Amino acid sequence: MITKLDFENIDNRIKKITEQEVSVIEDKSELPPVLDELEDNNKTYSIIASILFIDIRKSTYLTENSQAKSMVKIYRSFMRMTVDCVRKSGGVTRQFLGDRIMGVFMDSYYEDGSVKEKAVDKAVNAARAMQTLNDYSLNKHLKENVNGKIIECGIGIDYGKILVTKVGMYGTEGNAEKENETSFVWVGNATNHASKYSDLADEGEIFISESVYKILSDDLKKDKWNKVAKSKGMKIYNGYVSSKFYLDFVSELGNAIIPEPKGSSDDKKQLADIIKSANDTYEKIISKEKTLAVQEEKLNRKNQDIQEHGSSVYYKLLSILEDAYLKDDVIKGSDIDYWQHVIRQIYSLGSVLGRDKESIRDCLAAYLIDIYDCLGAYNKAFEEMKYMAEYSSWVLLEGKTLEWAKEKKKVSDLSFELKWRIEHYSSEIDVSTFKEYLEEVQKYE
Repeated sequence: MITKLDFENIDNRIKKITEQEVSVIEDKSELPPVLDELEDNNKTYSIIASILFIDIRKSTYLTENSQAKSMVKIYRSFMRMTVDCVRKSGGVTRQFLGDRIMGVFMDSYYEDGSVKEKAVDKAVNAARAMQTLNDYSLNKHLKENVNGKIIECGIGIDYGKILVTKVGMYGTEGNAEKENETSFVWVGNATNHASKYSDLADEGEIFISESVYKILSDDLKKDKWNKVAKSKGMKIYNGYVSSKFYLDFVSELGNAIIPEPKGSSDDKKQLADIIKSANDTYEKIISKEKTLAVQEEKLNRKNQDIQEHGSSVYYKLLSILEDAYLKDDVIKGSDIDYWQHVIRQIYSLGSVLGRDKESIRDCLAAYLIDIYDCLGAYNKAFEEMKYMAEYSSWVLLEGKTLEWAKEKKKVSDLSFELKWRIEHYSSEIDVSTFKEYLEEVQKYE
């Protein structure tokens, strides 16, 4: 039971974490930091890495239909195989989540600073090794020694910038200073997307993002991949897939042990069961159609009202920011609480109208920088400036905010975002303009 004193202690710890500034250290080493290198504060490491996730397909079914002792053998051998493949390919494993494992790969460099081996090449070669060992080694031994069991895996890979930080809890029984429950948190789209790609990969597939494919070496790219678009929930993930992309010496290994292809007798029986179940519920569905149709019509009318009136209010709120843009006298005519209220209303109403938070922020970022800079909320202005540097086609730079960042030793955070966009530019930005931004920002470092 948590006492009031316990509550107050936890509250103080949370307060301390949320009050601390987040500082970012750019790490260009060939391996990500280990847990002991990370401090228990808001200091994070920024790395550019390729992230790989692998997990066992139909693991719930496998667990429900296997003895616990069999699952011990399956999981231990699967994890040993995966960790070895990651290490031998120049990466490290950093998370074990049940039957899901995460590998991290970073570029290797020559002494002159040129790239010796790309992170994406390491990740794809690790995935190839995993597929080869799964079908030519692991399944062979599982089939012989674990009641005929065999497994299939899906692999997802992405590449990009990631922030690495440490989370943990102090205290064990009788020693409040010992920290024994700690781990990493990996913050960034590359981690999230690699996990999603792993979920979406079919059995025996490697699913990579477009950013991975773009910089993958030619010998790992040619005639090996098919472009696809897969959906998870309401979101579409574009990328490339390769099935059974084995290591080069696979012809020397004998026959692969893989599940029967789809369309086997078991699959046909399962399909027949599904059709029977659908027929059994057909009459129930028909009886509800009229009721649902009436409800749908009411919902459509309600949504139409929201779209018509909500859109009008939404754009009126946006016009308030537009009218104040670059007009210090207008901005200072109201306090920051007023402006934050307007901003919250825009986000809230935009969500109701079906606009995602990122698209709203794209519209607001420049206005927010101008408002926060004018009212002295430089920390908020700087965060929006970094956001524009990372995602927008242009960046609003405000001198007072940059002076604040110089005092707080944060200018390098903005420089890093600009360098990243310049080094990984696309048609959406003018590189020469971003180089000018970088030169201006570096004057404050």
